[in-house]
Amino acid sequence: MSEPFDILNGTPQGSPLSPVISALYTASLLKKASTWTHRDLTLYVDDRAIYATSATTSAATELAIAGYKIALNWLRTNGLEADPSKTELMTFVHQRQPEKTGGNTLGAQYGDKSNALNRITTVKWLRYLGVYITEDLKWKRHVDIMTNHTRSAIRGINILGNSVQGLDYMNWRRVYNTLVIPSLTYGLQVWYTGVGQKGLIQCMQIAQNEGIHKLMGVFKTTPIEPLQNLTGIPPISYLAKKLMHAYSHRLRGVPPNAKVWTILLDDQCWYWPKYLEPPTNLSCASANLSPSTY
Repeated sequence: MSEPFDILNGTPQGSPLSPVISALYTASLLKKASTWTHRDLTLYVDDRAIYATSATTSAATELAIAGYKIALNWLRTNGLEADPSKTELMTFVHQRQPEKTGGNTLGAQYGDKSNALNRITTVKWLRYLGVYITEDLKWKRHVDIMTNHTRSAIRGINILGNSVQGLDYMNWRRVYNTLVIPSLTYGLQVWYTGVGQKGLIQCMQIAQNEGIHKLMGVFKTTPIEPLQNLTGIPPISYLAKKLMHAYSHRLRGVPPNAKVWTILLDDQCWYWPKYLEPPTNLSCASANLSPSTY
């Protein structure tokens, strides 16, 4: 132990040391949360989420608020604060759940150490780690936003080059695979199951078709199938399965005590999956891995 002293230097933006230090600093908070029942806490550097489950939305909200107050006390004790303007509450109700067990929670309040009453905003959708989640878990908002980002990226790429001629085909394709595809498929591993998602895939395919037409410099009415063969850019339905297969392989290399595995087995809210139809992408990806055809 030393005498207190001011820290005059920090880690640079994007340093890989920052999340390591953050994980070490907040380890005791996660240890405290490990004793909770029917609720849990996840951390990703400075983005935190508390989730709870119960027979009614009001009871689940109370559990989550109680956990939030515990986390607030820990933060203040350790010289940190939560941002009230970025603190949101969203409830999920199974579509077959009777109305008497609860509906949408219109608001939530909690008291801090000064006994002041604070309100948490209840929302129908929120953004967490770049993924847009809605209360119905339909993922249309997320896909719409990603496709709009993709169209903006395509328009931005189109202005590269000189005033007479833009990028040549090879550079266009390189930039397309580097910028457009990751933007279009961001978060796909979170929501894609291939069940009842034809409309979402079609929406992504339309955005990709625009990019391929721009890449090849052809008319918008040119059939897309020959262009896909010429460019080597597969349809989204094929690409989504390929990415999920790669994600399944990655899961095989994750330690067995990682959250992504324990949430299926001994998580405090482990019985969520049995209420979800169709099954989640995590349960699909963690099933027996079939031989790759890609």
